[in-house]
Amino acid sequence: MLRLEWVASDDARVRAARALRYEVLMAPFGVPPFHDWGDDDPAAFHLVALDGERVVGYTRLMHRGEEAQLRHVAVAFDAQRTGVGTALMAEACAKATEMGARLVWLNARLPAVAFYERLGFVVTSAEPFASGRTGQLHVRMERRIG
Repeated sequence: MLRLEWVASDDARVRAARALRYEVLMAPFGVPPFHDWGDDDPAAFHLVALDGERVVGYTRLMHRGEEAQLRHVAVAFDAQRTGVGTALMAEACAKATEMGARLVWLNARLPAVAFYERLGFVVTSAEPFASGRTGQLHVRMERRIG
């Protein structure tokens, strides 16, 4: 059964999330492993999705006043299209609302745009842009909340 938990940056499950994020977000594009994911940022809130004790999903919420950014949304390949990503996004948006944010935004890879649109996000960038270590094309997406 899937469960979601907010965890501290030094929690072992965040370390497991690093491996998941690398496997899903970086390895397919030939990016060499690295260790600095910025997890210790004091504005960061870490959400893990667990199947038993296994981390199958992750996102990081960065709260900044009336805006919140979601970063590193990752779902294990064998758990994709099972509701894990939808559950992560719903919980992260609820937490952002609780913290006083009125807008949630993220940079989405082009193949993920339809997923985020189904959750109420809209593309706000004029053109796709290369982002992060992978060089994959992204667009900025936003959702009004609260």
